[in-house]
Amino acid sequence: MGLVIRCMYNNNDWKDACFKPGEDPKCELCFYPLVQIRPPNRDDKEKCSGECWERYICTKFRWGCTPQGNTFARAYVGMKVFFVFKQLSGNYTIWGTTKVVSIDREPVRTGKDFEDNFAFIHFEPFKPLPKENWVEGLSAKELVGKEWLQGRFRYIDEEKERYLERLIRGETPEMTQGSTIMTSLSDSMTVLNIPMTVHINKRLDEIAQQEGRGKDEIIREAVAEWLKGREG
Repeated sequence: MGLVIRCMYNNNDWKDACFKPGEDPKCELCFYPLVQIRPPNRDDKEKCSGECWERYICTKFRWGCTPQGNTFARAYVGMKVFFVFKQLSGNYTIWGTTKVVSIDREPVRTGKDFEDNFAFIHFEPFKPLPKENWVEGLSAKELVGKEWLQGRFRYIDEEKERYLERLIRGETPEMTQGSTIMTSLSDSMTVLNIPMTVHINKRLDEIAQQEGRGKDEIIREAVAEWLKGREG
């Protein structure tokens, strides 16, 4: 399983405040309402006056779980992470990858208003991909399998993870209508047909809606995590 984090564009390699954001078209979305950010001023003449996690992804190597007060309940050490920013067209660009090194299991007090009471996920140090290796123009369905409305991150299955890795390597894997890699299903089978209580089914529906995924994906993920915990 992998993690896709949707962040804002940063014209300073995600290691400092942007330079003249009002003059950079890729920074335009930072001025929109309902963005997890303290908005900048369009007339900032030098560095951006706003506050955001984007400015230190590649220096502090962390990202906060939204909404405020939540935690990365399904993340684990070693998980592959893909960073993307949304283009004005509505499509996405993959600009970086890394791995998880630790997770805050409860929100922390930071002393900064815009960061306070967030639980952070911490990454292995990394640099943005060279721009020639950025993967641009991806739809939400290509990226995470479904439309992406609310939320700043999505979990993806191993098949989607392999697909994104191949795109970053410059390969062009064929895709099915469901926007996944065409692979042999000879090692797959349907093995479960389990009745569930109304309460469990309702919770699965709620999680699927929040994360923009299918219930089958969530159940497969839960089974895989349970099996991983039984290893050794």
